[in-house]
Amino acid sequence: MNTLEKERIVKKNILQIFKENFDVSQTTDDEILNIKPDQELSINYAVYYESILDIFFIEDMEPESIKGTVKDTIKKVTELWPMIPNSSWEWQMQ
Repeated sequence: MNTLEKERIVKKNILQIFKENFDVSQTTDDEILNIKPDQELSINYAVYYESILDIFFIEDMEPESIKGTVKDTIKKVTELWPMIPNSSWEWQMQ
């Protein structure tokens, strides 16, 4: 899988995680990409970062390693996400 495809999968999933954790029903995806959850949201954002680390099998990393704007988090996760041959991520690529 090339980097662009990997980033597309990460972006799709992180946006979904963000929407599930924060009330952003009136916010577009482009607006979400520029939000910095740990500075702009008053609720507990730790679950958001921990969910990302769990879903992408990024072990032994602290949530601080992927903090930043949502766009920054997507880039960092794309770099850190280990690709395992024949992984269960094929269903997310559709």
